Amino acid sequence: MEFITLVVIALLCLLSENTRTFAIVFLALLFLAFPLTFIAVLAIVIYYFNKPKRMKLYEPPTLPRND
Repeated sequence: MEFITLVVIALLCLLSENTRTFAIVFLALLFLAFPLTFIAVLAIVIYYFNKPKRMKLYEPPTLPRND
C-alpha cells in the first residue's frame, strides 16, 4: 500500500513543472527501494497501454434468405 501511495505522489509531482526533477529523483529512489515491485507495475502499465485490440475472428454462419 505504501508503494502505491509513493508512486501516486511521484506522478502528481510530475504534473507540475516546478517539482518535475523531484519526481524523477523520487521515482529513481522508489526503483532502488522496491525494484521487483517497480518492474512489475511498469510491465503491467506497458501491457495495459499496448494491449492488442480484440478482433472478432468467428462469425456464425447465416442461412440465405428467400425473400
